[in-house]
Amino acid sequence: MTHTSRFLKTTALLLSLSAASAQAATLSLASALAKSGNQPNVIAARTALSNAQSEYAKAKADPLATKVTLLRAQQAYELAVASVKSADTQADAQIAQAYTQVLEAQDGVSLATQALDLATKAAKVAQTQYAKGGGTQIAAQVAQNQAAAAQQTLNTARDGLNLATSNLMSLVGPFTSVAPIPASAVPDNVSSSVVDTVVARNPAYIQAQQGSAALQLQLNLADPIAVSASQINALKTQLQQTQSAAQNASRGLRIQTQGLYNSYLQAIKNRSVKLTALQNAERQYAADQARYAKGLISQLALLQSQIAYGQAKLAREQADDSVLTAYYNLLAGTPNPSASAGGK
Repeated sequence: MTHTSRFLKTTALLLSLSAASAQAATLSLASALAKSGNQPNVIAARTALSNAQSEYAKAKADPLATKVTLLRAQQAYELAVASVKSADTQADAQIAQAYTQVLEAQDGVSLATQALDLATKAAKVAQTQYAKGGGTQIAAQVAQNQAAAAQQTLNTARDGLNLATSNLMSLVGPFTSVAPIPASAVPDNVSSSVVDTVVARNPAYIQAQQGSAALQLQLNLADPIAVSASQINALKTQLQQTQSAAQNASRGLRIQTQGLYNSYLQAIKNRSVKLTALQNAERQYAADQARYAKGLISQLALLQSQIAYGQAKLAREQADDSVLTAYYNLLAGTPNPSASAGGK
């Protein structure tokens, strides 16, 4: 192999590795969500599940285990399974929210950069007009102030991006940027039956039902010969109280979950409104581009139209993100997954 061919192959390999590294540095939503299993509360829940599964297996293999012992071991295992699912969905919701915050912050910086460009050009025009006697000193100063304000807005946007990036990195690890969320990843037709599903797998709901089942079994096994009537009556009273508490818990969870579903539906409606606004802004920008090409409007006017279009796109993206986060919050069964995650 010649020196030249070795050089070309080495260069091709380095370019390939560089391209792969650049691709890996851009985080997708799917890749971010794949990190949910690394969150501390998910790991803790899986450890608890492993222990519960082991204890349940021991109980089933123990010939001296009573029905009550077996039921308690089984319930502990089933509750641990539900807790893992709950931890997973809460981690997904937290990551999805953090991801959308970075995505919006990225676009916010881009929009603020365009606004600064417009304000800087407008300030230069105003200063030139004043210098030539065609404008006032006040107008030039106002334009300069607006440029300074635009610079501050950009600085604030960059700070927001840094903060959002740091938050997401604490959940998924390092990355350089996040990729746009595919439209297919934003669910827009979730059935109301999801409310029943979310409630039924909620650990609090399952635990309440288990309490009733355990007491019912104890009552069924109570032998009138060995257990006094007062003890049986006490069990019946306790069972009634537990069943009542379980019903109250179920109603409370259903109300909360229905509220999350309603928030999801409202986010869908809001997204439709923002889509209409975006379509109007896009048409206006296209018309202004044509007018600028004909010399009918200034470059500054075209930039203003471009920024208005960018603002409409950002508003639509925020509406999409609201649908996405509302959906994951619904699956998690909580409007604030960060609070339930134990500071992951």
